[in-house]
Amino acid sequence: MTELTLSNIQKSYGDYLVLKDVKRQISDGTFFTLLGPSGCGKTTLLRIIAGFVKPTAGTVMFGSDDVTQMPPHRRGIGMVFQDYALFPDKTVFENVAYGLRARRLPKDQIRRKANEYLERVGLSGLGDRLPALMSGGQRQRVALARALVIGPRVLLMDEPLSNLDAALRVQMRDVIRSLQQETKTTTIFVTHDQEEALAMSDEIAVMKEGRIDQCGRPQDIYRNPQTAYVASFVGSANLLRARRIGTDWNGVSDFEVCGATVSGRTTSPAEDGKYMLVARPENLAIRRSRGVPKCGEVVGRVKAVQFQGYRTGLSVVLNDGTEVQVDGFGESEAASMTSGDEVFLSFADKSVFVPEASL
Repeated sequence: MTELTLSNIQKSYGDYLVLKDVKRQISDGTFFTLLGPSGCGKTTLLRIIAGFVKPTAGTVMFGSDDVTQMPPHRRGIGMVFQDYALFPDKTVFENVAYGLRARRLPKDQIRRKANEYLERVGLSGLGDRLPALMSGGQRQRVALARALVIGPRVLLMDEPLSNLDAALRVQMRDVIRSLQQETKTTTIFVTHDQEEALAMSDEIAVMKEGRIDQCGRPQDIYRNPQTAYVASFVGSANLLRARRIGTDWNGVSDFEVCGATVSGRTTSPAEDGKYMLVARPENLAIRRSRGVPKCGEVVGRVKAVQFQGYRTGLSVVLNDGTEVQVDGFGESEAASMTSGDEVFLSFADKSVFVPEASL
């Protein structure tokens, strides 16, 4: 296992700054995900860790070793690429054994270790096949076995599931996570898929325009976003403009949102005093209108309904014209609502408010 330290990493191409002073310490055995949209710098950062790209400034440490200027083959990394990068003319066994042969291990040890990792990824008995005769999921398992069999100090994975269909992606993320926990290999995983990141990671770094906008456990990233950008990128969120109308008391303030008073906490201060309520669709309470709305409720009308089995998604237009998304589960009242129904909607107590400027 290896602790990984990134210190003040910068990368520029001419005047264009791709990475902006990235700092992070990643503990031994951590499954660490770089999450963000295309162009945010996550793949460039991964390639700097791998040694394929040299940083303009900053250092990369594997444990106590400064590997910033070290070539990739000397860093002790295992790499899993988006397109698998298997040798098409070599059998599955030979692909997995390639790194072991390069390290000049004895033949019996190569045979034993390669077969052990083929069994670990569920491909026992398929060592004689060529990659072209295998499915995408099987080829990804071969690539994973090849990366892990050498006992890497750090495992690097660049969007490894993006070429698989939905069912295979779920299956392979379970395989990857299980093997990572079994081998306790420090792993850096790059993805733009927030569901993958939440399901697989010990820690997530949400990247925006070459920097880390927020880093933490999946639960904290989802429940306690520090910025409007993180709230909108990780999971679904209604971001509603809010005005603080009460003083802070024990970390909680009152805000005016769509005509209702909502209590909540701020995860970071807004210098201009402008905030947004982070309202997750599953945290909004909805009921058919009966009589007058209660304190804290706002009036709206159902615009559209999407039934998805265990979940019913509603688009609701509030009286001030704001459109919000609401989730109902199981046999809740929301599941029986139809387009045109007038409803009362309320926000969760102790909601989270983030600076509007952080979007």
